[in-house]
Amino acid sequence: MFGTSAYAGTSYEPVSVKAKVETEAVSHGDDAADDPAIWLHPTDPEDSKIIATNKAGGLLVYDLEGRQNYAYALGRMNNVDVRYDFKLGDAKIDIAGATNRTTNSIDLFRISSKGELTGINGKPIVSSMSEVYGFSLYHSLRSGKFYALVLGKNGEFEQYELYDNGNGKIDGKLVRSFTLGSQSEGLVVDDEYGRMYIAEEDVGVWAFDAEPGGGSQGTLIAAVDNKRLTADVEGLTMYYGKDGDGYLIVSSQGSNRYAVYDREDDNEYLGSFTIADGRDIDGTTETDGIDVLNYDLGDAFEEGLFVAQDDQNVEKGEVVNQNFKLVAWEDIADAFEEAGADIESLDPVNPRELKKRNP
Repeated sequence: MFGTSAYAGTSYEPVSVKAKVETEAVSHGDDAADDPAIWLHPTDPEDSKIIATNKAGGLLVYDLEGRQNYAYALGRMNNVDVRYDFKLGDAKIDIAGATNRTTNSIDLFRISSKGELTGINGKPIVSSMSEVYGFSLYHSLRSGKFYALVLGKNGEFEQYELYDNGNGKIDGKLVRSFTLGSQSEGLVVDDEYGRMYIAEEDVGVWAFDAEPGGGSQGTLIAAVDNKRLTADVEGLTMYYGKDGDGYLIVSSQGSNRYAVYDREDDNEYLGSFTIADGRDIDGTTETDGIDVLNYDLGDAFEEGLFVAQDDQNVEKGEVVNQNFKLVAWEDIADAFEEAGADIESLDPVNPRELKKRNP
């Protein structure tokens, strides 16, 4: 699994890209911005949004030019995720979910055609863990069911089945729980293969069966080795390609890099990249949350979009409140191609049209 670097030439040297857009800074100082989720608009991809957490004050919604469209003061929201076509009554709706550290709960939202968020919890989904932290949604293509997955600061994991409560709201019931060895936050699910990936910050990335009967035994597919990954291991995201191809991307916070792994069975390490300073937009450091979407989002992001939280946002030489950086995937693919790495732009995949694949 841990073989030689995929690069032609020197080993483990990252390629460098620059952000094309940055969001407006969050309203709170210190460590506030955390996790982004890209929501694809159902009819106009250029009107897609980035839903992001301000863990000092709520949820934010940005457009693809980085402008803040909406802000929701909901508490200390930590991680956020989206899924499509949840059946509620006679309608199918897009939903967002997030961990709320103020109420130690999983908060659920309906996403409107404008990207507005409306709370849609029925009975509050309150965790029994000491403090909710990491989060992902999962739409099982095996059963058709939706799940909310949550991690705690002490490595606790809980999986909740989400369901229509018959009154126009969503309830959840606990269907699986276990505990990892230490603090874990990054969490992503590959809906097509039914695989869940968890980042144990000082250890590496674990792979689990995402189904509720999948048990508590994972496989360490990427270890902290100070070459590919340097602690803390933080955000995780899934780049879907056609025919089961694609990439698992990991925020290696300790090295200010993003490591890329093959999405298929072997999870081979393929290379790493950094986001460097540009003329008008600074690069990223110590990134928490990340997200990626392999879809044409208009002129700026024709081959997809990668979004990363920036721990130290700099404007005109001054450190200001944190924000999120938007990178065109084609710039990432081009940089890897020039370095001789096997990472490219793949045929686009609409996240509303994922297909079940054998693990």
